Amino acid sequence: MKKLIALLLSIAMVACLFVGCAKEDTNPTTEAPSQTTAAPVEIDTNVTTASTEAPKEPVTLRFWQAGGDTVGASSVMRLLLDKFEMMYPWITVEYQAIPWSSDPHTQFSVALAADDCADVMVLGSPLDFQLAGEGKLMPLDDLLSAEVLADISDVLKSECQYIGSANPDMYGKMMSVPLYGGTRCYLYNTAIFDHFGVEYPTEGMSHADLLEMAKKLTGEMNGKQVYGYGTRATTSEQYLHFAWNYGAKLINTEDMSPATDSEAWAKGMEDYMAFYNAGVCPEGSGAMDATTLLNMFINGEVAMFLSAVDYVPTIKAEWAKEESAFAPENLAVAPLLAETYATTYTGADVLAVNAATVNVEATSLLVNYLMGAEAQATYCKNVGFFPGVMSAAADPFFSEDAIQAGYAKSMEGCHFFGNFGVPGIGTILKANTQELINGNITIEQWQENVTAEINAKVVEMQAG
Repeated sequence: MKKLIALLLSIAMVACLFVGCAKEDTNPTTEAPSQTTAAPVEIDTNVTTASTEAPKEPVTLRFWQAGGDTVGASSVMRLLLDKFEMMYPWITVEYQAIPWSSDPHTQFSVALAADDCADVMVLGSPLDFQLAGEGKLMPLDDLLSAEVLADISDVLKSECQYIGSANPDMYGKMMSVPLYGGTRCYLYNTAIFDHFGVEYPTEGMSHADLLEMAKKLTGEMNGKQVYGYGTRATTSEQYLHFAWNYGAKLINTEDMSPATDSEAWAKGMEDYMAFYNAGVCPEGSGAMDATTLLNMFINGEVAMFLSAVDYVPTIKAEWAKEESAFAPENLAVAPLLAETYATTYTGADVLAVNAATVNVEATSLLVNYLMGAEAQATYCKNVGFFPGVMSAAADPFFSEDAIQAGYAKSMEGCHFFGNFGVPGIGTILKANTQELINGNITIEQWQENVTAEINAKVVEMQAG
């Protein structure tokens, strides 16, 4: 246990899902399915005024959150903001949650261009990279307290420091901070494994081992057709780790050229397609949405699938119902399986500050409050994901729960989306992978198409 807690303190994360939907072009953390889960933690609203200074002039902050459609997210955030306003009674926070289905990133970009955007924003990383390069974000180094800076997860902090060339004044500075993070693991149904007499997944299994396991898990159970491996091509999280296992990447950072024409990508996509070719994936899963796949798993039609941690409460709640054929105890987790790099799909939703804000002091107070251990733990316990600060991740809720600990274990091989601000890569991967699954193109043609289309995006970005 001490070793696990030390790991949690060093990585301090959290799903997704995951994380894809509208933010697939950035770094999806979660997917926002329809969920029904009770909030496990109450928010203590007993506060004392944080300042004994003379009354200040009233300040109104605008705060926009992308992805507020995850169940519980906007209500929990509003409660946290209510407490903040009690702590700092001269500050009013106008909060707006924008669902991923409403394309919040485009709304943010348009509002920033029109100089009519919120003071504080929750973004899907790495949109922050793009906006920082455009000079739209304020560096946070001087806004954050020394305590918060020291507490931020090392895993996530590196992704929040700007390393691009478009904005030299921002280089090396904190362009954002991780409100929360997410990774992916295999969730599996032990009842299905037991029915077919298949041993549970273990760390270090190869993709070939996983495929053989999926074949044994494909068959009939309780009068239903069961598929051994649940997947879908609608978000790249489902197959990127197959390529990352061979050391693949999306962009060559030396010259910002596409890296998708490599042998590593060919091998990775070949491994992923082997599951479709073996008939162990649900029919139509190439175009399947997240909620459909989740429901198939809940109904016992899929033995295992790659998922962010925010699906866990939904699955357990459904399996706790009297009419369910399964029990919450049947849900288990396996860290991402791979032969070489043990790569796991990781992302974060981040807090960023509009460079044009005039309410710097109030903004600093809000960002430091939301990055505090209490706010971080409260949000993640109620909504899902892992905290962005180490002190919150040390909470027993994250360190002593087997499912949470399994996701923490996967962070040892974390890998971020890595598009370095190039827009549209997720959409390009999705469209061509669906064509590959449908048999309309070969893996070689997939690489040619994806590489050419990403290169066009790079040229467009650099020109504009």
